[in-house]
Amino acid sequence: MSFSFDPTTDVGVLRVLLEDTTETSSVSAAFSDESLTALLDLNSDDIWFAAADGARALAAKFAKEAISIGLGREDIRIDKKKKAEYFLELAKSFHVRSGGDVAEYIDSFNIIVDSVGRDRSEYIGKFD
Repeated sequence: MSFSFDPTTDVGVLRVLLEDTTETSSVSAAFSDESLTALLDLNSDDIWFAAADGARALAAKFAKEAISIGLGREDIRIDKKKKAEYFLELAKSFHVRSGGDVAEYIDSFNIIVDSVGRDRSEYIGKFD
């Protein structure tokens, strides 16, 4: 499995997006060039979709390692759960950037309150 970093190639752009730009004797790259090429192939060379899949893969990898360690009186805490959450949010942002998600908003509503004050309104669209 090989590692190269050339930001002018699609594999290099994926490395930048996935923060996987260095490999040393003590730190391995998260992805090989072949893995990134496979992600591009699976996503019809769409860099944003491939980056979303790569970020989800990293989230899954880090979720396996997710631990929270408290040292002593809870004044020092190491929380490795956040790393998986970070890459999951990154995947969502890449997916949106690719144009794969359609954002929905409330486009209309009808406020109906019954005789005892309960909301019986009808909402159309996404409501969070």
